[in-house]
Amino acid sequence: MATQTIPQVDATPRAVLGSHDATRLRKNGRIPLVIYGHKQEPAHLSVDRKQITDVLHHHAHLLEVVADGNTESCLVKDVQWDYLGTQIIHLDLTRVDLNEAVIVEIDVVTSGEADGLKEAHTFLHQPLARVEIECLATNIPENVRADVSELSVGASLTVGDLEFPEGVKAVTDAETVVASVQIAAVGEEDDELTPEVESSEEPQVIGKKEEEGEVESTD
Repeated sequence: MATQTIPQVDATPRAVLGSHDATRLRKNGRIPLVIYGHKQEPAHLSVDRKQITDVLHHHAHLLEVVADGNTESCLVKDVQWDYLGTQIIHLDLTRVDLNEAVIVEIDVVTSGEADGLKEAHTFLHQPLARVEIECLATNIPENVRADVSELSVGASLTVGDLEFPEGVKAVTDAETVVASVQIAAVGEEDDELTPEVESSEEPQVIGKKEEEGEVESTD
């Protein structure tokens, strides 16, 4: 497997910490960032929002942080988003040795059209969106593809069926189901949404007099 190109981000040390300064940074287009690990003190930095967002949109797990002339190789540990889920508000990274094996999660992306979907009332169920893997920090794949094209009705694809690049192995249990073709319960949803009505109940007629002999007012 070819070694990936490691994206770089420029960071600035934070002289002042706390929520007020973090808010000020965000208003100025920067994101608070903390680097942990390797028995070193945490490094409190800030990065340009647009630059780090572009890097993460390419599903980068490994990146190099450049600050004060020093470069540190880091893994993305945690990304915090705003309440709308549209903007990054904080990042946690962990230092990593490029020659050591790491355990990370990557996306599972399905491909192909399952044979079973040709049958009526069937759908593709994917209970596993991410899988845990172990590999060198420099060999982390962007994702792993799950070919579902040969799945028939009732059949399942498991983690053990996935094909990983050389040097990458799954940590998630091999028997874990990634995707399956299932039959939808036809009519079940309608039954749940329709309230039961007693068949002997007389339909209500708007304007019907409740008592016999009632005379409509002429006022």
